[in-house]
Amino acid sequence: MARLAPAPIPAATPAATSGSTPDLTRKHLSRLQEHQSERDCERLSRKLRKRPLVLFFGRTTFSDNSKYLYLRALASARGYDVLWCTTSPALAADLTARGLPCLAIDASCDVTIDTFLHAAVAVFTINPFESVGLSLSLLGCLAGAQQVQLWHGVSVKRLNLQLLPYLGARGADIRQYWMANCAADHVLSTSSRLDGYWREVFGCRSLLRAGMPRNEVIMRAAADNEWLGAELPARSIQALQGQAPAVLIVPTWQRGKSTPLTETEFLAHALQFARRNGAEVFFKAHPAYFDGWSQGEGEIEGLHLIDPGVDIYPWLHRFDALVTDYSSIMFDYLLTGRPVLTLELHEGGHQRYEPDFSLVPPGEFRVPFQVEDFSQTLIDVLSSDRARDARLGYASQLFETDPSRASDTLLQVIDRLVEQSQAADFVVWNAAA
Repeated sequence: MARLAPAPIPAATPAATSGSTPDLTRKHLSRLQEHQSERDCERLSRKLRKRPLVLFFGRTTFSDNSKYLYLRALASARGYDVLWCTTSPALAADLTARGLPCLAIDASCDVTIDTFLHAAVAVFTINPFESVGLSLSLLGCLAGAQQVQLWHGVSVKRLNLQLLPYLGARGADIRQYWMANCAADHVLSTSSRLDGYWREVFGCRSLLRAGMPRNEVIMRAAADNEWLGAELPARSIQALQGQAPAVLIVPTWQRGKSTPLTETEFLAHALQFARRNGAEVFFKAHPAYFDGWSQGEGEIEGLHLIDPGVDIYPWLHRFDALVTDYSSIMFDYLLTGRPVLTLELHEGGHQRYEPDFSLVPPGEFRVPFQVEDFSQTLIDVLSSDRARDARLGYASQLFETDPSRASDTLLQVIDRLVEQSQAADFVVWNAAA
């Protein structure tokens, strides 16, 4: 298997100099017009009375924290309307077919603008700029809504505002990504030990203490609608229901770089382990990789290639071990009590600012390995695992509230935010008094 092709990230760029080409001049004019449109929409959004409406945004697939919170909000009448918003026509069609309320962002510009301008609350899992299809105007339309950022995992990466010392602030594109995240009014923080980190990342002073909604299906069986977006090939399902050990390999997104976890040599070791030990190995790339990937391509005995966009969380408790470089899924997986193996990355061999395990509490929750000793390390932890209690103890430091009640806890906050949006927000001055 060839090395995965990573998606690029915006890079800091120097300011334009005099003598720009006509094309570059037109680009700058277009950017100015776009920013003016954003400012106009922002002013309108902040002036308009809000409807009792909560919008949920996710990736182009149906997955992650916002998915589970959205479905929970629909489970019982809450006194407000709920919409999933997506730039994917295919996902919009799937949700509509199931009777799940959905807004296809690109279907009607006027409908989308009106909906965004009047929403009381907007809930995000990734950067809002990506969530609205990289439209500054639509970002402006949401400025008057209370924005709730759930993000997508406990991180050993520096994110957003923490990257200023490394990437600078001159490039307009990267500033736009950061500023979109800075619009969050409330940010999820699962632990008092992580509060300072999330405040620095988003520049937000209102933190919500709750678990991550996606972790609920690690603790309980998934409901019918929660399987939407989590479909696997029949061959993979059969393997997960069998008696053979199942190992999940999940490399993270490394900002345009890759680690040996995505290279042929490592996958050869993984396949060798599977065949020698009668195991099943599942490889799932990060959603930022392999756009258009078709899972199950080129079936190889003992190896399962999972579409990066698939929601793996309803399946997570079926795996006997998780292998990663430093994906945030390793912290969620600790809730199963099962082993986590992490690729040892030498200093200078990767990003100079990540991974940084000092961003999370100290503790022995993982087993480091090198590519050449992967098979033996995995055999050792599967055959003799003495660290289960330590991992569960560490998980309790990262997730201080009941993981199975994450959605209900967050919805209590959203209920209050919607209620506040419907209260009278004007004053009357009686000049004759």
